[in-house]
Amino acid sequence: MLRHALLCLLPAMAAAQPVVTGPPQTAFDWADDRCAIRDGPDSPARAWRDGQGIALLAGAERTRVSRGATLDTLRRDCRIIHEGAGNDAPGAFDDRTWIASPYRLPSGRIIALAHVEYHGHERPGRCVAGVYAACWWNSIVELSGPDLAPQPDGASLVAALPMPYAATQIRRRGYFNTSNIIRRDGYLYAFVFAESAPPQRRGACLIRRPVDGGPDDWRAWNGQGFGVSFADPYWDAPVDPARHVCAPVPGITSTISSVVRRAGTDVHVAVTPATLRGPDGVPRTGIWWMTSTDLIRWTRPRLLLAVPLLWRRDCGTDTAFAYPSLLDPDSASDNFETVDDDFRLYLVRIRLDDACKAGSRRDLVRFPVSWPAPISP
Repeated sequence: MLRHALLCLLPAMAAAQPVVTGPPQTAFDWADDRCAIRDGPDSPARAWRDGQGIALLAGAERTRVSRGATLDTLRRDCRIIHEGAGNDAPGAFDDRTWIASPYRLPSGRIIALAHVEYHGHERPGRCVAGVYAACWWNSIVELSGPDLAPQPDGASLVAALPMPYAATQIRRRGYFNTSNIIRRDGYLYAFVFAESAPPQRRGACLIRRPVDGGPDDWRAWNGQGFGVSFADPYWDAPVDPARHVCAPVPGITSTISSVVRRAGTDVHVAVTPATLRGPDGVPRTGIWWMTSTDLIRWTRPRLLLAVPLLWRRDCGTDTAFAYPSLLDPDSASDNFETVDDDFRLYLVRIRLDDACKAGSRRDLVRFPVSWPAPISP
């Protein structure tokens, strides 16, 4: 009897994982929807509800928002809501800015984490290497306000290396590519990706702050708890930099681009773009998914969709993909923090030229995903 019951459950158990069920649909068509040549998605799609309906951004350096009554009826608003100031001083944390993680607080106020790039190669004498990737220094700031416009006093620093920008650096350094913000037990959580810059180790770091806190309240996981406060190396350089870097969560070697919670459960699912080995040991490139109940310990990544990635592109094709995110149009969360049985995987689709280089032509596409709830015995 027990053996028969287990055999009956096996198909349902095997099906209890997210599966892409159809071809992509275009959510933003660069050819038809853009406001300018360089107006195209360059970060994961994020959405929230406000008094005007639904807003979605997948921002470039000049951030614009698409708005509509539903995720399927969005139209581009050509107003630029935010743009970095191009400040030559690395300690200003205001060179080139991508809004990556907007979040509507219970009060109705909008905050956002933003990915800020400093490009030393564009400033004479700032970088000996003189090339983009080697001279790239990154930090994370928090923006706030009804429309995320630049603040008079500048953005508030959230995460930066505890050492100042060095003209002698030879590879990119800092904290990059925040995930969406997700609420859990009175805190706001997000992932940032740290590149190796001793004492900082490379990997995905988890940060949090109280829902009713402010930008100074973000703390990072240190391997045992949220005891790390990031330091501003230009304001108050720390005596011991090792106390002001994060500990990457175990087992994750690539950027966590999006994390949502399965509605009605404590199970979170995250996606990461990567080339990893599956159970058969064969490396595959695409979008991988994993689950966790505490945001620290994650299951082994499994492949959701095999696609060529921007940073692992296949020059035999004319497209590459980047910046995955998960959104459920039916989510009860104003910030689309939950998914149920059917939701969508959003990706940025990038056209490659004859030299296999990525240009301005970028579309936002969505794939339907089904994740049937497991059947209880």
